Amino acid sequence: MITFIKDYNLDAIKKKLILLYILNLIDIIMTLLLLSTGLFREVNFVMAKLVESPLASILCKAILPAILLSHLYIKIKDSAMAQCENPAKVYQELRISNIGINISILIYAVVNLSHLIWTALLPYFYSIT
Repeated sequence: MITFIKDYNLDAIKKKLILLYILNLIDIIMTLLLLSTGLFREVNFVMAKLVESPLASILCKAILPAILLSHLYIKIKDSAMAQCENPAKVYQELRISNIGINISILIYAVVNLSHLIWTALLPYFYSIT
């Protein structure tokens, strides 16, 4: 696990971006499931209006991030290929990209963990309402 976090070659970056996308999809699915109980509300002011339409929110959270993460990977790969003659700069850029991606994964992991906790607490909320 530590190796996966520290690794910043193009293949590892690609896997991390895929993981980030999967965590993003789990986030919207769990959000919509929790909202459907009527006991929860969206706290992200950007998504609050969008989740009123489950179809729109799924499309937005599935398509837009796929495009953006694909574009990000292409830009990272192109930058690395363009600077092949300067390996030190390539490694530095990949390392910085890796840090940003790891932070994003951590944030989404915490959000998804919070969804799991709220889901586990649902029986309690139903018993008091």
